[in-house]
Amino acid sequence: MSQSHMLLKGTFYLTAAGAVSRIAGFFYKIFLSRAIGAEEIGLFHLCMPVYAFGMAAASGGIQTAISRFTAQYTAKGQFREARRILACALILSLSLALFCGALLYCAAGWIAEIFLAEPRCAPLLQIIACSLPFCVVHTCVSGYFIGKKRAAIPAFSQLIEQCIRITAAVFFCSLFHHYEQLPKAAVMALGQLAGETASCLFCMYFVLAGKRRQADAPGAGAFPSKRAFWLSGTRKLLQVSVPLGMNRMLLCVLQAIEAALLPQQLVLSGLSSSDALALYGTLSGMTLPLLLFPTAITGPVGMQLLPLISEAQTLNQEDRVRATAKATFTGSLLLGLFFFSAFFLAGKELGMLLFDSVPAGAYLQMLSLVCPFLYLNTTVINILHGIGKTSAASFYTSAGFLLRLASVILLVPGQGMRGYFWGILAGQVLVTALSLWTLYRENALLLSVSDAFLKPALLCLLTIGSVSLLRQYLPFLLQAAWFPVFVNLLLCFAIFASLTACGLLPRIRKSLRR
Repeated sequence: MSQSHMLLKGTFYLTAAGAVSRIAGFFYKIFLSRAIGAEEIGLFHLCMPVYAFGMAAASGGIQTAISRFTAQYTAKGQFREARRILACALILSLSLALFCGALLYCAAGWIAEIFLAEPRCAPLLQIIACSLPFCVVHTCVSGYFIGKKRAAIPAFSQLIEQCIRITAAVFFCSLFHHYEQLPKAAVMALGQLAGETASCLFCMYFVLAGKRRQADAPGAGAFPSKRAFWLSGTRKLLQVSVPLGMNRMLLCVLQAIEAALLPQQLVLSGLSSSDALALYGTLSGMTLPLLLFPTAITGPVGMQLLPLISEAQTLNQEDRVRATAKATFTGSLLLGLFFFSAFFLAGKELGMLLFDSVPAGAYLQMLSLVCPFLYLNTTVINILHGIGKTSAASFYTSAGFLLRLASVILLVPGQGMRGYFWGILAGQVLVTALSLWTLYRENALLLSVSDAFLKPALLCLLTIGSVSLLRQYLPFLLQAAWFPVFVNLLLCFAIFASLTACGLLPRIRKSLRR
């Protein structure tokens, strides 16, 4: 199978799974916003940075390392070594996950009261601590199959996780109602635990089935227990995963600080404590999931990029590295411009239509400008990982988040949420600029400013102007509940026209065929 077919097939599986999961997640968030309220959603999301820190400490960048080394070994035909790398990663990560989970469970009360300044988070932290080992196994196995270009297994595991998560949450909500109690944020934590457990069992089934097939194959055996390989494999994993893990732990600490600080800074801007937490819940539980929906496409593309570029570098195919990077960069930029237009024009209507929330729609419209940079960064960071610039990628993402955190401290007390949005935009622009500079310096991504930036941006602005005029002269569209759908269909046509006008479709096809 050609490289373009592998990229498209793997991206299709992961994108389809991601899209279905996110669509289901939207209905899930709509259900939760009405069943438990924005404040309880905000409580659960206050715990997420702590959980993410535990995941970073337990697995770090282990998925990236597994994908990279699995792709390299597979390119050389060393399939047994690829499985040994997975075994090393599972032993290392699972041991750390059990330790971190136990520590988080025991210290949940202290973390909730002292660090998060919200004692109600303690039981939520204890529940999600139990899901750490299952999530680590799921992460390792997904990285292994992505490295082998078998994206269907991670894709189906994602679907299973989301389905079980939603089903469990709905079940526990029904249980609360049965005992005539109001559902709490605990239903979200219990749903997460159920989903991670199911996806872990699903992934391990395929690992064990593959091991049995290898054992039955002529000349193949079970995992050899050579001490030298275990030591070298663990050392290789640590060399790649430790910088990523340290960066992710730093980001998790910064995210936890941001999660605890943002409601407090909103209080300083003039809001009550309850209103500040409700607005944070609206942003984290409603607006950001909708804003991040297109990462169901850019995320899978980035995941597929890493093994493809690592394999191309192993085989010294530099032209293939540049062609793949350029094609995916162009696609991510156009996707970002499309959703910028869609959210800018129809953000308020989407907020009301999906969540019955005016703030959710207003935030979505204000954050629309972030889309081109946000979706580009998913791609360029994975390209950096693929060419071995792991430390640079980690530094850039940390610098971008520090700029965003600075906005919480300096801008939010005076400007409220608007100051926070300016910080998000500035951080994403910084990451994009630094990443593109590094890729250009490494000769991994060569772009024409006119074709890659100016023409798509100009047509995007023309699209926004055309739709704005349409809304002005046909005011009945403003009252139509189907207006967001109409706008998106119109934008789809506009983006396709821009691709054709820029002559990018033939270039993308040509790049993928190389």
